[in-house]
Amino acid sequence: MKPLKRGPMPYYHQIEAILREKMASGELAAGSRVASEEEFCKMFQVSRATVRQALQTLERDGLLRREPGRGTFVEEAARAVPDLKMTCLLEDLIALGIPAETRVSEAGLVPASPAAVKALALTPGEEVFSFLRVVAIEGKPFSVTRVFLPPAIGTKLAPKDLTAQHFLRTLSRKCRVEVVEADQVIEAMMADTSQAFLLGVNAGTALLSVTRTSYARGRQPVEHGVTLYRGDRARFFISQRQRAARSDDWVLATRGARGIEEPRAATSH
Repeated sequence: MKPLKRGPMPYYHQIEAILREKMASGELAAGSRVASEEEFCKMFQVSRATVRQALQTLERDGLLRREPGRGTFVEEAARAVPDLKMTCLLEDLIALGIPAETRVSEAGLVPASPAAVKALALTPGEEVFSFLRVVAIEGKPFSVTRVFLPPAIGTKLAPKDLTAQHFLRTLSRKCRVEVVEADQVIEAMMADTSQAFLLGVNAGTALLSVTRTSYARGRQPVEHGVTLYRGDRARFFISQRQRAARSDDWVLATRGARGIEEPRAATSH
């Protein structure tokens, strides 16, 4: 096990992170028994209360289950995808060596919603090219994305382009559009009936929603999408750094905090 480090991150959180990493990598396989609280105490040289707090968090997240008299075991959900960076879903999965299957439907021109009009700087009443993309890992739904493109871009794409693993690279190659930056908003929401069906969960299940607008040079919007992730299969990693001026002032390594607008449903137009 990795040694714990002294610093601002509590020991119980470090232990939790170490175990999450080992479950995601398969080193702690689904169904396997993990060490006891006493064994973890000796392993990490910490108190039982610290170990118990880490294990309780993992159990609450559905990654561990405790069986009285038998021990603590890794749940199937622990074979979720390792931490994803805030870049492009499929490109993250490829970089992590995780095979993903993509299915696209509902592709074509539709009336632009107010959110799409605002994000893509369109005229109210204008049409937008839209499609729905469902990604599965090991045969199980992982995410669903509703993508919106300006008509001048979307109509240049063939059906096979919509399932491309490197979609932004496809935009550059087929449409001569180079994405140089993107804004993203992360929020929690509950699945409605259609979203639950696509993701294989019950209606009302908590989902992780990521709304992204991608820009070419000059802040020209070229792509807007809302992705819903199953909360039991994905989590995101965002780096932070400490400001030099204040020891207690932390900021995102790439950009500061953004305001959050009203939630946008991934399956709606």
